[in-house]
Amino acid sequence: MYNGGDHYDGNGGGAANANSLFSGGGFMPSQTTNTPEGSGGGITKTRGAQTLLPLTVKQIMDASQTNDDKSSFVVNGTEVSTVRLVGRMMNKAERITDVRFILDDGTGRIEVNRWANETSDNTEMGLVKDGDYVIVNGGLKGFQGKRHIVAYSVR
Repeated sequence: MYNGGDHYDGNGGGAANANSLFSGGGFMPSQTTNTPEGSGGGITKTRGAQTLLPLTVKQIMDASQTNDDKSSFVVNGTEVSTVRLVGRMMNKAERITDVRFILDDGTGRIEVNRWANETSDNTEMGLVKDGDYVIVNGGLKGFQGKRHIVAYSVR
């Protein structure tokens, strides 16, 4: 390393030392758990499936349901619950308790429901109108064979 003064001798430093000090950074395999063989068919569960996944409507409609829980969906081997969609708002219907609309992203259409829990929710939904392109973050739900999004935010 250093020979007492300001002179660097080139041993034990640089990339070789940095690699040994910082190996294994970033994504760690322990952050996901695979289900045991035979129980889930290789479905990756990611910390309670709370990861936000950017998806298309087609991917949502093509998603399979898990065997153990009919309200859980799987896309490309990953359990999905929270999604982000970008598309055009259509058929917006405002009520006192909620706002419903259809989101069309070019690959398909899906119904979206945004519950009005606080005044800020009404303000957020008042800023968007039919024909606007919006970003929807929300939970993927299934009821009586029909899939829909319960939105947390619409911008």
